[in-house]
Amino acid sequence: MTLGSLLAVGFVLAGDSVAVEAERYSAYADPEKPVISYLLSDPENVEDFQREFALDDDEMEAVLAAVRRENEALAGSLSASEEIIRSNRGLPGDRIAEKIEASSFDESVRAAVARTKGEVKRILMPDLRPDIEAWVDARWQVEREEFNEDPGVYRSTSKARRGKSFRVFATQYRGYTRREVALPHRKLKIRGGYRVRIRAEDSRKRAWAKVKEVGPWNTRDNWWARHKNRDMWRSLRRGKPEAQAAYFNNFNRGRDEFGRKVQNPAGVDLTPRVARDVGLRRYENAWVYVRMPWAGR
Repeated sequence: MTLGSLLAVGFVLAGDSVAVEAERYSAYADPEKPVISYLLSDPENVEDFQREFALDDDEMEAVLAAVRRENEALAGSLSASEEIIRSNRGLPGDRIAEKIEASSFDESVRAAVARTKGEVKRILMPDLRPDIEAWVDARWQVEREEFNEDPGVYRSTSKARRGKSFRVFATQYRGYTRREVALPHRKLKIRGGYRVRIRAEDSRKRAWAKVKEVGPWNTRDNWWARHKNRDMWRSLRRGKPEAQAAYFNNFNRGRDEFGRKVQNPAGVDLTPRVARDVGLRRYENAWVYVRMPWAGR
């Protein structure tokens, strides 16, 4: 795969079981696709980006700072939309989706994406700026292929220990307590008592945290359950959050259960304190391993 080519991507709209060939789809050109921030959450992509565009360490740090600002802005937009969901909980899902559509959610996402693109381009040398779209789209295709090949369940714990471990993408949010996480199924918050262990993919640091909130994106996506036991999205493999499939493969038209266009493939949300405990900076998103001692086999 060459960085100089714009890739044609075939999307599968799995929610409708309709195959659609997207002509010369560009993730970079999609105004509501925060793809630069996602790609630069991976240290290998960061190294490749720095080498490809001949950036020194200070310039690369400026790019990553722009990414973290976008992550924070998008977390704020998501939080505002979730307030709409909470305040209209008694309404049918389609009515809630209409209220979100009528809000500034989509506009704020587009503004954050455009701002990051502008900041990154200003850091690059003028003669290299046109190449960024080719780099992003080539790396995006690689990420999509890896997603489709990933079995979902990262590994089983030993027979002497209960539970399972999964590899999912993590974002950050402001919680009610300093050390907590959110998972996208309401029953965990309602029942209480659930704890998970988080380890960032690029770190040996681990942290235990209680599940105190619902999210990101969905409220009935128990992605850690066997597919036949999932409340929604039963066509997805175990260990695959709906947000991953929406972000990478346009599952459910690329949207969550409330009609929001999914901005990232997150399956878990961490408070900044938990993120720091596992070696992440504030509003630095990353792939993590989530161990769930209570997850059935």
